[in-house]
Amino acid sequence: MNVVRLTEGAHMLELEGEITALFEETLMQAYSRACSEGCSSVVLNFAEMKHMNSAGVSLLVKLSIEARDRRQRLAAIGLSGSYADVFKLTGLDRAFRIHGSVTEALSQLGESAPGAGAEMGATDLSRAPQVDEARVASQWAPLVSKLRVPDMPAEATNLNVAGRRVVGPVEGFGPMWQKTYRLRLEGVNTTPTEAIEVLKGNFPSFQPQQNRFYPSAAGIQAGEVVLINSSTPGGPVATGVLVMYADDESFTLMTPQGHPESGWVTFSAFEEDGSTVTQIQGLARANDPVYEMAFRLLGAKFQERIWRHVLGSMATHLGVEAAVDVQKACIDARLQWSEFGNLWHNAQIRTLLYVMTTWPFRSVGRLFRRKRDSTENGTE
Repeated sequence: MNVVRLTEGAHMLELEGEITALFEETLMQAYSRACSEGCSSVVLNFAEMKHMNSAGVSLLVKLSIEARDRRQRLAAIGLSGSYADVFKLTGLDRAFRIHGSVTEALSQLGESAPGAGAEMGATDLSRAPQVDEARVASQWAPLVSKLRVPDMPAEATNLNVAGRRVVGPVEGFGPMWQKTYRLRLEGVNTTPTEAIEVLKGNFPSFQPQQNRFYPSAAGIQAGEVVLINSSTPGGPVATGVLVMYADDESFTLMTPQGHPESGWVTFSAFEEDGSTVTQIQGLARANDPVYEMAFRLLGAKFQERIWRHVLGSMATHLGVEAAVDVQKACIDARLQWSEFGNLWHNAQIRTLLYVMTTWPFRSVGRLFRRKRDSTENGTE
């Protein structure tokens, strides 16, 4: 990664290769170098980026929080059309304004144009970004303004998903948390790819009894929707998630409006010290003030038990005896009062209203079905 000084107050970080979780140290070192030289604006140049997965997007979200705390302005240039859509899908475009050139970015950031002696970097923005478009199309969900729910099992309650847009951790009301759950698969010959296949194939059955997941017929693939019918300490909630990203060793589920959290959860597997490690990592905020209060009372522990159960179920399935390690970090402690209006879409409140208003009709329906069944069976 190159660090280029554009003006007295603006630096450009030139990102090259693949942006994944392994890129974190390199990115933060480059960012720290720019900050040490005095910096009010940061331009990220993606023209030489080959690929970015969902962990790379999470990394940029965390960078945006640090830049905001330093009162720095951010911009992105050199994005291909497909990755500009990824920025819009994940909400990164709220943190990084997308521009077509260095000059345009500097103008919008309020920085003066580079002087005659300023560095401009070696990247040629006139050349098309070197991105494998087929890879992006197969691994990232397409950009959609509203979610559509395909045919689902009859027992799945389809509420609070269709017609909603997805929301990321840049949005949401409460503090942003990164929570990481890890299971080391020692003693079994399971590769990271095989571990993710096990998780994808058994995802609904690995859930605790009160958490029912209903993937579409296509399964865990980028762009598919998974419905969720859950019983929580606060009552039932019908919601769902979008499979935002999926490859051979990871997949990421992103929340819609009204979900208890605003953000995503990434399920991945990797080699570490001779063993495969399966990891669940969430990067999210409570979606609205009611959810934030619920998380502080009971919700956070309830959520932790769910992901512990999923990894515990996977361990049992593979015949592994290992404890689940949990790590938590508050990435942004602020409450985002500008997102107070998210309360309008609160899926739990809407589910409770649905249950209360439809209960009499469903009760009558069950009575008529029992009457019909008894007549058909000749038992009346």
